[in-house]
Amino acid sequence: MIWAKTDAGRAEMQARSLVKDRAQRNLLLLIDGKKTAEKLLADLAGITAADFAALEALKLIAPVAPPAPPAPAPAAKPSRGAEVDVNIDVNAFDYATLRAAIGRLISKELGMRGFALSMILEESMTVEDLKDVAQRTLRMIAERKGIAAAEQASKILFGE
Repeated sequence: MIWAKTDAGRAEMQARSLVKDRAQRNLLLLIDGKKTAEKLLADLAGITAADFAALEALKLIAPVAPPAPPAPAPAAKPSRGAEVDVNIDVNAFDYATLRAAIGRLISKELGMRGFALSMILEESMTVEDLKDVAQRTLRMIAERKGIAAAEQASKILFGE
């Protein structure tokens, strides 16, 4: 069961006139209309079900209906970028040339949105690392601008 403070319970928090027992005062402090009685009983030492009954008898707390279960999330739309895949022979490319081409592509197509990719590009040490950055770049372009733009970028980058 979930309990919430009543207006009288909130006033009691200020006045401290009705509840003298420390455990019950602590319980009243923690009742928020979200935590179950079981959770509060487990979290607070010296609290029993009788404490809930005592606070209810003083009309300081009242049971509330449990929150409705959340509505199911709408099915995620498939990412437009998921269809873009780069199958390249990494041995056919020179590291410096490929790195520069990817850097220009990130700058031209993504601008500041590609900042994180630019940082990853800076840390790339092998042509295989560059292939991963290229795939991520093309996916991001597809998500932002569509598959046609990503395919065009792939042609520019790899000459496919």
